[in-house]
Amino acid sequence: MANKLNIKVIVEDIPLDLQVATPEEEKMYRDAAANIQRRIQKLRDVYPQVPHDKYYYVMAMLTTAFEAAKASEMANVGPYIDMMHDIEKEIESLGIK
Repeated sequence: MANKLNIKVIVEDIPLDLQVATPEEEKMYRDAAANIQRRIQKLRDVYPQVPHDKYYYVMAMLTTAFEAAKASEMANVGPYIDMMHDIEKEIESLGIK
């Protein structure tokens, strides 16, 4: 990766030094860090009695991973495109336009 940008994001008072390729990636990392921080704070507000802070971190990671998997599943339109091609072929074979 040529011309890497060195950035630092902070989550839970932990500075994370990163290298990114573009200013757009920098923004995405900064937004992601802010999102994680908000998520952890919300979990603290909703569940104030967990035994250790690491529970907030794990719950935030689990929720984030679940949402990413759900979004990825929703974005997988390949099977539907294949189905549409099959339907188009069937329609053509019947002479319907």
